[in-house]
Amino acid sequence: MTYITVYNYKKRNIVDFKTLIEALRFIAINIILAFIFVFLCLEEIDWTFFSSREKINDIVIDKTSWNIKKIFDVY
Repeated sequence: MTYITVYNYKKRNIVDFKTLIEALRFIAINIILAFIFVFLCLEEIDWTFFSSREKINDIVIDKTSWNIKKIFDVY
């Protein structure tokens, strides 16, 4: 091998400060999103129990993006 064809690089630690911060940021964002999703699921279940117990037969039209049925709706 000649000097022209050799790729020179610095050794880098696998876990450095930047990678650690990115991993913690990724975990924190996903925890927040999971908390929101669990809250939406629990609210939907709670409404089902409440409406069946109180014999509420109202038709609810929910066109918001937070509607749990819309999240799983496949077009």
